[in-house]
Amino acid sequence: MDEVLDEKYMARAIELAKRGIGGVNPNPLVGAVIVKDGKIIGEGWHKKFGGPHAEVWALNEAGENAEGATIYVTLEPCSHQGKTPPCAKRIVEAGIKRCVVACIDPNPLVAGKGIKIMEDAGIEVELGVLEKEAKDVNKIFLKYIENKIPYLFLKCGITLDGKIATRSGKSKWITNEIAREKVQFLRTKFMAIMVGINTVLKDNPSLDSDLMKKSLELKKETF
Repeated sequence: MDEVLDEKYMARAIELAKRGIGGVNPNPLVGAVIVKDGKIIGEGWHKKFGGPHAEVWALNEAGENAEGATIYVTLEPCSHQGKTPPCAKRIVEAGIKRCVVACIDPNPLVAGKGIKIMEDAGIEVELGVLEKEAKDVNKIFLKYIENKIPYLFLKCGITLDGKIATRSGKSKWITNEIAREKVQFLRTKFMAIMVGINTVLKDNPSLDSDLMKKSLELKKETF
């Protein structure tokens, strides 16, 4: 076991997980990397709700070479039958030798059961590699699963003197391009947007996301 290499490949898995932003809600963001003989032979991430999980994409890419390899997963592989079969069993069937997991899935349907399935099958499981970074990627999911309350983000476009528009009410924006790009990202990341009634009546905002539109176009090509 090489701690430096483990962190290197897990960091890659975390970056892959982020590609699912906007498409997997309410599921968590998950990335997976399969390594054998010092080379990456399979990669994957959870791309859309109801679709194959990260581990499945990675295993499909690795094919028969997955036997005897190490898989790096940002979140504990699922152990239950949902919209897709349990990933922990798929990992066992593929002949994976070692599984490195960033953090346990607190979902009661999983919560250590995926790890147990793999360990019972003789797979060496390493837990906690880049755990903090992996949890940060899924803080919205974890907040709801662990506390049963939504993760909220408050966005306010306010001038230094506390105003939200010009006196005439004709101003379109008081934020700059960087702030507006951030808003587009957040609209993609969160499941719902709430605005005040006056905003609806006066501005009639579309509340859509440019990034989501681009993401949907890419998903059409992918699927």
